[in-house]
Amino acid sequence: METPIYIALSRQMTLRHQMDVVANNIANANTAGFKAEMLLMSEVELPSDPTTELSYVQDFATARDFSPGTLRPTGNDLDLAIQGNGFFAVQTPEGVRYTRLGRFQLNSDGILVTSHGYPVLAGGSSISLDPDDGPINVAEDGSISTDLARNGQLLQVVGKLDVVDFADRNALTPTEDTLFDAGTQAPTAATGKVAQRMLEDSNVNAIVEMTNMIEVTRNYQAVQRFMDAEHERQRRAISSITSNT
Repeated sequence: METPIYIALSRQMTLRHQMDVVANNIANANTAGFKAEMLLMSEVELPSDPTTELSYVQDFATARDFSPGTLRPTGNDLDLAIQGNGFFAVQTPEGVRYTRLGRFQLNSDGILVTSHGYPVLAGGSSISLDPDDGPINVAEDGSISTDLARNGQLLQVVGKLDVVDFADRNALTPTEDTLFDAGTQAPTAATGKVAQRMLEDSNVNAIVEMTNMIEVTRNYQAVQRFMDAEHERQRRAISSITSNT
């Protein structure tokens, strides 16, 4: 197989991976707390004579767009969003993970958990709430209090959510759903503020992603047409050589 075919194949492989990323973004356009992905590509030069420049296309990583999504009011006391930078910390069987999705609930033991049942961390441990203590209030700094007097006069702070950030968000590794693993990176204090009775929508722009999908499809087809033409050129060349021998 000649070099032009290898180069075209490298482009097709990259485009297929890019299509997977775009399709995943579109599939999660309505997933609260989801952050869009983008494919990172580079040019790999091939050794050649000084008069010819040849290079492959290589995708080497995916990156997340951590720009905020739109905050949507829900009216649910345990729906929380972060205005600005920051992540909620949750305890999973594999260790502490971080998320922007604040769709929380109370389990049968009164512990604040995610929709998958993972405890939400406050001060490094889980937090218990008693619905009988009255309305649950969450301040901008993540402090959780209950209205024991049921008249807004007597508040009892029961804990403060761990809202953290990271110096290098692109080093976060997605695990399941909207959870991220920080690896060895230590969390820092977040500058974002907690908004109660809100959820952060996905930051995926569906129109942009559909446009990207069309562009990737057209580019893939263009490369395929080139490869078909190159195969036909080689076939004619071989046929001409064999007919003249």
